[in-house]
Amino acid sequence: CECEGDVQAISWHDRFVAWASEVGVRVYDLVARCSLGLIQWEKSPNHSIEDFRCNLLWSAPKTLMIGWVDTIRICVIRKRSQIELQTRDVTEFLVDPIHTFQTDYYISGLGPLDNQLVLLGVPKECDAETGKAQRPVLLVADYKDCEFCEVSTDSLNIRGYEAYSYNDYYLDMLIEENRFFIVSPKDIVIASLYDIDDRVNWLTEEGKFERAMTVLEEVGGKTTKHSIVTVGVQYLDHVMSEHLYEEAAILCARICKNDKMLWENQILKFVDVKQLRSISPYVPRNPEQRLSPQIYELIFCEYLKVDP
Repeated sequence: CECEGDVQAISWHDRFVAWASEVGVRVYDLVARCSLGLIQWEKSPNHSIEDFRCNLLWSAPKTLMIGWVDTIRICVIRKRSQIELQTRDVTEFLVDPIHTFQTDYYISGLGPLDNQLVLLGVPKECDAETGKAQRPVLLVADYKDCEFCEVSTDSLNIRGYEAYSYNDYYLDMLIEENRFFIVSPKDIVIASLYDIDDRVNWLTEEGKFERAMTVLEEVGGKTTKHSIVTVGVQYLDHVMSEHLYEEAAILCARICKNDKMLWENQILKFVDVKQLRSISPYVPRNPEQRLSPQIYELIFCEYLKVDP
């Protein structure tokens, strides 16, 4: 295919090989020794595709992912039906582009994440203040029903990113482990899926304590690093720092339940801010849950001081 120009990228899996040239991506059957088709790439008046690296990846034995310039194509190798094979002289397999998406980024790499897609890219626009390149992003997207929907987007803190372009970054991966490697001239960043503890960490750091507690409740209230109690106490401290004492009292009852020591430790926080009246309606009174006498004496004394 000399008329198609130089080969810019190539990717091989089993009996199929795909390569990119100046006109598009061609898929070749090594067993049958024939081309299965050329996936032509649209040219833009604003840029030349030769200036962009074509990213080719076999995400499955018969699934080819292509990321070039700002466009993603998902192609499958399909075996022709017996009727198709009988009606004309054609190859046993054909390549069929089933999804095409245009993104807001110049693509540096892509790969599969279960039923989703991971994209490494660079924003098309330069930074408005500096006029230099923006940070690269790693995003996860759904691509069901022919729609490309971003699920999460993270800007990467890469050293020297201002001087780099989309062709300076690479994305490699261990598909079986859902582990991704972002490579730049000065850094290698490893990305993997959040586990529950990572998610709870992020939620608490962002001040989303209620959501963090909900996540823990969904997995039985406890993980290797977090529990409803530990996150609840953080939440309680945050609410009290905002002087929301009634809300803090309700939360205290929610997290302490039948834990006498936990109750007493949290009630002392209300002592420090002279807000025992806020917590008093929720303090355990049943004989089975009774706290130390000093706690009830403190509450009684505060009422006497305020309303003798």
